[in-house]
Amino acid sequence: MDKSKINKILLINFLTLSVFNMAHPVTPTLMNSVGLPTFMFGVLYSAMAIAQFVMSPVWGTISDMRGRKKVLIIGVVGYGISQLGFGLLQNAFLILIFRILGGAMAAGYMTSSVAYVSDVSTKQERIKYMSYYTATTSIASSCGALLGGYIGGFGYKYTFIVQFICAMLVGLSIYLLLEETVERKTEKIKIYLEHLKPGKQSIDLKSVIGVMMIVMTLATIATTSYNSTINYYVESVLNMPTIVNGIVMAIAGMIALIMNLFVNPYLGKKYNENKTLIAVLAIAGVSIITASLTNNIILSLVFLAIFIGSSALVTPLQQSIVSKLAKDNYGEVMGVQGSFKAIGMVTGSLLAGFIFDIWNKLPFTLGGICCILAYIILKNNIFNNNRKD
Repeated sequence: MDKSKINKILLINFLTLSVFNMAHPVTPTLMNSVGLPTFMFGVLYSAMAIAQFVMSPVWGTISDMRGRKKVLIIGVVGYGISQLGFGLLQNAFLILIFRILGGAMAAGYMTSSVAYVSDVSTKQERIKYMSYYTATTSIASSCGALLGGYIGGFGYKYTFIVQFICAMLVGLSIYLLLEETVERKTEKIKIYLEHLKPGKQSIDLKSVIGVMMIVMTLATIATTSYNSTINYYVESVLNMPTIVNGIVMAIAGMIALIMNLFVNPYLGKKYNENKTLIAVLAIAGVSIITASLTNNIILSLVFLAIFIGSSALVTPLQQSIVSKLAKDNYGEVMGVQGSFKAIGMVTGSLLAGFIFDIWNKLPFTLGGICCILAYIILKNNIFNNNRKD
């Protein structure tokens, strides 16, 4: 295993996710400036997720055939361009179109970057490096949110302009720093599109990988319901400025960073991954439901922190389990997983957007219910499945 390659992709992931998260604190300001209704925060989020659902397996197949590096560059540069249109235009329809383009481009980077980490790490150390990957994502999200929220104080459009410039610079960095990990195949690319065919299942949902995909979907509904709501809640309900949104995201990112740098590697050495995943799902579900129902602010913040910390462990644990089950088509498997994750993002964001006006804490309760469902499914099925996919 070449540790220099691991270090490079972790650096690139930090830079990329910093750029990707710059606009989140100012997106509610954009919505209010354009005059979009409340439910549109869910529609815009889901539009991006639908594009990810469609494109994740496509990018995964392309990266398996033509290499990770090209897809990484296309994803980052394309996302920067899409964000420029998303942030500067005033027409609701065009904003939606650029949101879809952003989802398609982000899927290219996310699918290929996870596959890249798998390419350059051994199975024995993969959970550790997946945790490091998630940790860099967390701290980058914090840094990007803080920067974007600060810049947004001068006008939300400035955030999108800076985001575009930074995306171009990160694309150049990928070109200069990263080495290709996949040998280019000469045969014609066969794009994976089975996930778009009605009645077609890309995997056996009764297998271990299938159960993991269902768990990923439910966990993503939970985190998306929280993530797509919290920024709008802070600005529109609590009436806080964009920098506060950045601080909220930064604190969440730091909690996730601590969990993935220290807690997850420790748990990986001490306990079975499946049992650990079951436990953190239960903790996440109970904590977010409690946080949404209590009227005590301090107690609510404590349980919210517990939810953020426990939910941060779900993705690296799940990805590590799936990576050990996947064989030579890991890029494709990650693409299929990306589609299941996108289904969760679409469902979570749409539900959150439409139920927000019923009760502004209901999206958080929804997230807890989904975590509990994932816990029940995993506990009842995982030990009855053969570990071979």
